[in-house]
Amino acid sequence: MKKLFFAIITCFFLITGCDREEDAVILLSDHKIDPSNFTHENRYPVFKQRQRIYYILASKEAIEDTKLRLQVIKLDMKYPYYAIEVAYGTNINRGKEKYYVTDYFVLHKAGNYVIRIFGFSDLQKPIAEAEFLVEAL
Repeated sequence: MKKLFFAIITCFFLITGCDREEDAVILLSDHKIDPSNFTHENRYPVFKQRQRIYYILASKEAIEDTKLRLQVIKLDMKYPYYAIEVAYGTNINRGKEKYYVTDYFVLHKAGNYVIRIFGFSDLQKPIAEAEFLVEAL
């Protein structure tokens, strides 16, 4: 299982053409995901309101923190004022697997969002983050 996981993560980094080396990545999907069934479909995922947004935090290095904090921030880019709002946040347990964490969340407002996941040992610097869009129904 771990070999399959590392193969998927390696393919992801090759496909996306990352310019910098990243230790962890958050991948998003509209269906339940785990290392054995995930396919990278879109660099900037788009979801609908009230749709389940599945995520996987995948890391090359073992995630040492057993508790993690997930934070979803809504970006309001209406000129002349820019604002951010914490749209969703929760503490999650890493579980037995040290190389990935997966679950889902639901958002009810359309907009541009950023998902960030932190380890409790450093709540200032996220382990990984990703941007996505939620469209109105």
